[in-house]
Amino acid sequence: MFLTTVLNKDKENCSEDIRLWEELRAGDRTALSSLFNKYYTHLLNYGLKIIPNTQLVKDSIQELFISIWEYRSNLSQVEYIRSYLFSSLRRTIIRQHDVAETRQERDERYSEESFKKLINKEQLMIMDELEEEQKYRLEQAIEQLSKRQKEAVFLKFYNGFTSDEIAEIMGVNKQSVYNYISRSIDTLREQLLVMS
Repeated sequence: MFLTTVLNKDKENCSEDIRLWEELRAGDRTALSSLFNKYYTHLLNYGLKIIPNTQLVKDSIQELFISIWEYRSNLSQVEYIRSYLFSSLRRTIIRQHDVAETRQERDERYSEESFKKLINKEQLMIMDELEEEQKYRLEQAIEQLSKRQKEAVFLKFYNGFTSDEIAEIMGVNKQSVYNYISRSIDTLREQLLVMS
């Protein structure tokens, strides 16, 4: 008896989902909203099992439903909406995660390459005025800076960007830029004093 009740309930859910899917394909936003509300928590829980990053999973769910809405006229009939949503979410999460990883790797590679150039002897601001020993000391002092400090110093002193421009480039507020530059100068001063 219990099994029959469960099977009937599943059949009703499946029929309701198919009806909502067809209405969605016909351009009914309410149907999209109903599917979103019905499956959001389930999709979130499933997504967090794939990757434990709440923001990435939430963004992926949003992207999935936006994509469904944008391409609704090209969607085919689907018999099992729930499994379609879960498998589509899985692909979306993996794609989002790959994009985020690629972006992070690219940013790290850019940072490393840029900051290697920063400490390259030919690019030191005062290379003509420093002797080889002083250049070496400055290179060693710059190595003590954090990546963000190196980036701020590079943008400020080697590229001439304003604090507002640096804040925009680095995705931080102006006060953070001041802090990076100020701490960098303090660190460089301390390191150069220690080395003398």
